[in-house]
Amino acid sequence: MGYLKSIGTSFIYIATFLAAITFIPGLPPDLETTSYEFKLPAALNEKLSGRLNGAEKLFEGHIKGPEAFDVFDGILYTSLLGGSVSKIVGNKIVDIVRFGENCDVLWDEETCGRPLGLKFDKKGNLFVVDAYYGIFKVNVKTGTYEKIVDPSQPISGKRPMIPNSVDVASNGDLYWTDSSTDFKLYDGVYTMLADPSGRLIRYNAASKRNEVLLEKLSFANGLRLSEDESFLIVADLGRSRILKYHLKGPKAGKSEIFIESLPGFPDNIHSDGQGNFLVSLAVVCDEEHPQLSQSLAPHPYLRKMILRLMGLVEAPFKFLQQIYPNYYSKKLIHGIGHFKYSGILNDNSVIVLRLDPQGKILDVLDTSDGRISTITSAFVHDGYLWLGSFVNDYLARVPLEKALPGFKELQKTETSTTPRPTTTQQPTTQAPKKQKKTQPDVKPLKEQKKKNEKLRDEI
Repeated sequence: MGYLKSIGTSFIYIATFLAAITFIPGLPPDLETTSYEFKLPAALNEKLSGRLNGAEKLFEGHIKGPEAFDVFDGILYTSLLGGSVSKIVGNKIVDIVRFGENCDVLWDEETCGRPLGLKFDKKGNLFVVDAYYGIFKVNVKTGTYEKIVDPSQPISGKRPMIPNSVDVASNGDLYWTDSSTDFKLYDGVYTMLADPSGRLIRYNAASKRNEVLLEKLSFANGLRLSEDESFLIVADLGRSRILKYHLKGPKAGKSEIFIESLPGFPDNIHSDGQGNFLVSLAVVCDEEHPQLSQSLAPHPYLRKMILRLMGLVEAPFKFLQQIYPNYYSKKLIHGIGHFKYSGILNDNSVIVLRLDPQGKILDVLDTSDGRISTITSAFVHDGYLWLGSFVNDYLARVPLEKALPGFKELQKTETSTTPRPTTTQQPTTQAPKKQKKTQPDVKPLKEQKKKNEKLRDEI
């Protein structure tokens, strides 16, 4: 009886503590949670064929987190963990620009910067979204840049905390996503448990003003304009769906569901060059393999309790970091909230969907050999389907004839309207105007490998 009494007493104490941290006002994170519902992920009916099996890994151990892609003058550009935007030239990684400081460790991400989405306009300017520093217009020949959107400035009363993806209209307007107005990227796990606060935003190039088009998206992520720019689609990642926002016609200014109940979290969206869309699922899940954040969506108090437990664990380390900045507390703070350590992105399954302009699934690309994982971007270029990732230490690719049998790569690609320069693009050492440290830095693979080995050892 004494043993049972002890268990009962312990249960009461634990329940009281959990209730207290859930309902006491002012505890971090100090925000309210509400119930929200959506159609949960479902398994695909389409037959999986392993078309991405045997993917070729490039630069393994030399790069980290090739997140998104675009092409200019036949050269592939990508955004990397560590803060750089780089191009692939033969067997070298050529750094074009970075917006933060040089740093070698993942938990210094806020200092390094983290470029995510990028897109060329028809004049050859590269627009890059950095999750910490904002949106920039980059001259890829000189490495100079101009800040277009400053995340420290509120938009419709709220600061964009995680600028994420971007596309450029023919008139120069930018459409971009803000994944959260509550937390920064290093607290990405918090964003998945809090109420959705992501937004779709338009930057008017003429007036230089931002306008919120959609809000309350669950970690708003990739987006892409349709070929005729009559609409765009945007990933509502946490709800496993993609929304369609009409820009022209009788439905202009209205949104609707483009496709829902996807078997995972839709991340980056690219064009296939033929008017269709390539959508990468960063995490694969369905009714038999649910994600905790989705299962808890109808249970606001449970989510709030977990958020505050995480906040209480972080609190002493944040306090220590304020009075005595140090390596260990910073690493622990980063480790609690970052996607890298949460297990959310640690998924060995890979699925890339090819969707037509009506939201119909044309192709399902997947793996069954476990060779690659956590693919967050798929891009058609030079006879290959290039596969990027938020966390992987390699760039992968699969021949188009294998990934998409019968698919003919057209001369017209996602950036085909970009005029070709009259001279061959070369690395330059010219310093950026009114900015610091933006000159390209050509790094031999041995030097880059040592840097990434150091990064992995630190992690």
